[in-house]
Amino acid sequence: MKDTELKKRLSQLWKDTFHDSDEYISLIFDNYFDENLCAYEVIDGEVVAGLLGVPYNFGNSDNKVSGLYLCGLATKPKYRSRGLMTKLLSEINQKAKEGGYAFTFLIPADMGLRKYYHDREYVNAFYRIIDNYTSVHDFDIEYEAVLQEHKNKAIDIKRRYYASLKVEEINIDSPENDDLVNAVIKMIMEQESSQDGLQIIHSEKDLYNIIKENIISSGTVFVVHNSNGEVTGVAFTTVAENGTVVNIHKMYVSDIASRYKAMSAIKTKFEQMAIKHYVSTVEMDRKALWSRSYGSYMADAAQVPTISVTERVYSLADHAKVYGMVKVLDLPEILKFQANVRRDLKYSILAKGEYEYTFDKFDVRDGKLFIKQLSMDNLTPSQAAYVMSKRDICEIVFRRRDTDNLVTEAFGIPSINASISLLLD
Repeated sequence: MKDTELKKRLSQLWKDTFHDSDEYISLIFDNYFDENLCAYEVIDGEVVAGLLGVPYNFGNSDNKVSGLYLCGLATKPKYRSRGLMTKLLSEINQKAKEGGYAFTFLIPADMGLRKYYHDREYVNAFYRIIDNYTSVHDFDIEYEAVLQEHKNKAIDIKRRYYASLKVEEINIDSPENDDLVNAVIKMIMEQESSQDGLQIIHSEKDLYNIIKENIISSGTVFVVHNSNGEVTGVAFTTVAENGTVVNIHKMYVSDIASRYKAMSAIKTKFEQMAIKHYVSTVEMDRKALWSRSYGSYMADAAQVPTISVTERVYSLADHAKVYGMVKVLDLPEILKFQANVRRDLKYSILAKGEYEYTFDKFDVRDGKLFIKQLSMDNLTPSQAAYVMSKRDICEIVFRRRDTDNLVTEAFGIPSINASISLLLD
């Protein structure tokens, strides 16, 4: 089947399954369709199942690893429960492995799909928490509360800086916004070039398409800039279908003042709505994880000179939700990436090899990964008792952060701190 015909049929399958707008589907397929990164099934000349792969890098400017995002996984209703998608997942993972991708990843829509992918060797890998704010929340007051917690001589300077910040919205169809769009893209790329952990890196093309997709989806992109015109914050938002909640899908900020200024602008625009802010667990430092402060204001409450701040305590085990899953295709590449990020790591693990009765011994030390292939004759009885499957190792590496202490003590392997955001999902 020719590329143009395949593109047309996969686009129609996507539309019939997910009912997205033509503009949204065109944005995805015009920018990311690649026959070599697709898998599909044809029966009686009809494309009855298919999926699309979108390439991404993870890490930072000095240490990268490649992953393939799988989206648009769909099977026509009359052809479901025949194993077609299982077959396509096997095909795309083989293509990805041959193409040098260390893993494929996807975002299951519900628990049923999570189990489906788990049964096909995907493991939980990306987690996030939702910060919930009521419609009466006042972010200006909360920022003032933050300043009061850190009283020093600079408090007045910080207050004036906060007041000087301006917020505007992007209109991507206006030529006058070209400079603003370019400034936003530059700011995000600079931040991602120095991030930690296995976090996604967006290209200039990705970010332009994400901005456009956010607006196609009736969302608003808020941009904060300082008195010099420099972009200091960006927030991607959409309003939920019920019209009572505004979702902040991702926020990039250079400083805490820009965060509160963006939140305040969002609250002003969507005055009667509650706010849900999706935050990757990787973005939350240890202090913020367990103690997050909230300022509040009630219009009918008595006015007092002090600011009331309430505390919300999070437990990752109770509040962090699985957002995405991965299937690792090249485990040594993942371990090598982690070793390069954490040069203090030192551990040794045994994994089942590619063939029966063969084993891979992974040694990490001094920022490097050393691999030694062993046979059953090379193992002592005590070593044989600790051989793990590569899937078990992946579940350890991609586990939730709150299990770090227990698992690190047992195996010496910290969580890789994986994060995905701003995908065309």
